[in-house]
Amino acid sequence: MQPGAPKLPQRRLSAVLFADICGYSRLMSANEEQTRVRVNQAIKLIKSLVGDYGGEVIHVAGDGVLATFVNASQSLKFAVDIQREFHNQTAWASEEEKIVFRIGINLGEITVDETGVQGHHVNVASRVQGLAPPGGTCITDAVRQNARGIDEIKVHSMGRKALKNIPDPIEVFTVEDLGPQKPSQPLPMPPQEIPQVVTKHSIAVLPLQNMSGDPQDSHICDGITADLITSVSRFRDLFVIARNSAFLFRNNEASTKQIGEHLGVRYLATGGLQRAGRKVRIHIQLQDVGNEKIVWSERYDGDLEDIFEFQDEVTSMIASRLSIEINIAENQKLASIARTDIQAYGLILRGDELNIHVAREANTMARHLFEQAAEIDPINARSYAGMSRNHSRAWRFNWTHPPEPELETAVSLAQKAVEIDCSDSRGYAALGSACLYKRQHEESLASYERAIELNPNDADVLAEMGHAVCCYGETERAVTFLKRAMRLNPYYPDWYLWHLGEAYFDLGDYNSAVGTLGRMHDKAEGLRMLTASHALLGNISEARGYAKELLRSQPEFTLAHWKDVPPDRNPEPRERLLEGLAKAGLK
Repeated sequence: MQPGAPKLPQRRLSAVLFADICGYSRLMSANEEQTRVRVNQAIKLIKSLVGDYGGEVIHVAGDGVLATFVNASQSLKFAVDIQREFHNQTAWASEEEKIVFRIGINLGEITVDETGVQGHHVNVASRVQGLAPPGGTCITDAVRQNARGIDEIKVHSMGRKALKNIPDPIEVFTVEDLGPQKPSQPLPMPPQEIPQVVTKHSIAVLPLQNMSGDPQDSHICDGITADLITSVSRFRDLFVIARNSAFLFRNNEASTKQIGEHLGVRYLATGGLQRAGRKVRIHIQLQDVGNEKIVWSERYDGDLEDIFEFQDEVTSMIASRLSIEINIAENQKLASIARTDIQAYGLILRGDELNIHVAREANTMARHLFEQAAEIDPINARSYAGMSRNHSRAWRFNWTHPPEPELETAVSLAQKAVEIDCSDSRGYAALGSACLYKRQHEESLASYERAIELNPNDADVLAEMGHAVCCYGETERAVTFLKRAMRLNPYYPDWYLWHLGEAYFDLGDYNSAVGTLGRMHDKAEGLRMLTASHALLGNISEARGYAKELLRSQPEFTLAHWKDVPPDRNPEPRERLLEGLAKAGLK
């Protein structure tokens, strides 16, 4: 082909996705500038995420987006994830601000040339989109038959539909997202070590119940509860159960006494939320686990924008009702917390939810939510701390190429978070993590110590500091931090065990490392240490089995990259880890 000659048309099998904004003309006529900003934000998010699902945005026209994907599964997964995000976003927006998409997906051969994509299957996707309810997704039977591995949805047939300018009727299905549903559940299994009740000022803040019946409001309930737990945790004289353990008792029908005994606390804070538009009603009560009496209850009626004042009031009341003498410094610290724009607040809470999951797509989506929050409210430190975590994780797991700039970015973003708000432990914890992987051990420990000083009951930060202390070489002190974290979070996540197993590995106690890591429910993060420990014990068959699992769960893993990841100050444990991984056949 001669230079400058037009490209020949190509035909390929693709999943075609159309996304269209509901009521675009009405929104533009009501407030053109505000609508333009919100639409641009939404389309920017779509563009930034679509590549992680094997997709490509082909065309944007005002209120519509056309994208193609390499397969049906990825297109449907993208539609579910992006609709879930837009659904959560509208919880924090007023009626005139809400941007709601309809999505339609079809699978078939399309023609690609220099002008874009065309073909019968593109037209079908466009027509199917028009059948979707606001905020919903419709797919053709071809997509339904070829999509695999999406557990959180159900599809319902709408029957065979006659579509405009399409000769033959086509069976169309609506997609039901099951993810946000949180049914009542039995008491979780007790932790491996039943916690002793802390008789003094110990409390668990359980998730607010969604009293509205709208699944969208469950997201608001979880975000407000998580922030209440963080705020109450700032008081040094309180013993506060971590979010991970408290949230296991969502919608639980067990008695106050049973839940308190499972968590090992004397008090429970419970409540519910009702919302009508921007108006919210929240009630909360404090109960004594021993006699199941209500110590204090309060009701709050107001606007969603005033939720920060409610959080401050509840935090102070819980502390004072537990007879804690809040000194002037603590009150000033709470009063000095920067108030954020409500839209940015919603973006940050959703980013925090996604940051819990160690997965590439969740990591990328969370980062873009934090970036949007920073654009809206550039003086809120939490968005920068969240972004720092995302970049650090991308470096560790080799999710970008080259990975090196990610760690530099993680450090600078955490430093910015600390500069903006020196009273927020999140920024210092993010800085501690980034500095640790830069092998700036003194700076890392100093940052973690400051984070714990600001929030002494943050179980995750205590566990992270245990890891940092272990990498510094003080293994027994590391175990102390991890044990305290496990008490504050008795239903602790797997990564606590991963760090404890690492401490045993560093001590050369491979049997204890294997035993600890074997208790993980999801062993993905422990596979490296399990592989190396078995190999160094001479259990080559077991080691090779774990090595295969490691490559299945982390296909980007290479020894060449991982030799630079473990941040031990003393290189000897890292060298033993690499030796064990190599013995198991990894390269």
